[in-house]
Amino acid sequence: MLKTILVPIDFRVASLNTLKYALEKSSGEPHRVLLIYAEYLEDSITELLFYRPESKIASKITPEFRNALEVLRNRFEFQIAELEIKLFHNRSRRGLRRFVENNSVEAIYIPQKYRLKMPKKAFDLVSIIRQTFIDFEEIDWPQDATVTSEKDHLEYLFSK
Repeated sequence: MLKTILVPIDFRVASLNTLKYALEKSSGEPHRVLLIYAEYLEDSITELLFYRPESKIASKITPEFRNALEVLRNRFEFQIAELEIKLFHNRSRRGLRRFVENNSVEAIYIPQKYRLKMPKKAFDLVSIIRQTFIDFEEIDWPQDATVTSEKDHLEYLFSK
């Protein structure tokens, strides 16, 4: 049985460092990885009628983010058995607990110092995770101030 781990992301390459360092610390067994992105659900009836999570996710994935995911899949090919990106729309702690239970999440990893850079219609799940769960692990990684662009973050993710 695969161990399911959850990592919040902001669709920036830097947010994948949490996953990278979590996998490096793990014992090497295969995982089901859930990357979760939190945003408010549109309240327009038209938007809700044509709502497709897959197209929302696809519109947020940049070429650099896609490349970073491939780097991680290749580097940790035996540890990442499955990788999914899921959207989360509920700001309540109960909703997050239900999401974790429904997806059989066994471990939650959040960044210790990195702050998710969320656009206007999104929200940062890290604070909600801290309020909701006792059992999560904060991952700290060295942050280089000279690494600023997505391309630099991709190179940094690949090189370290």
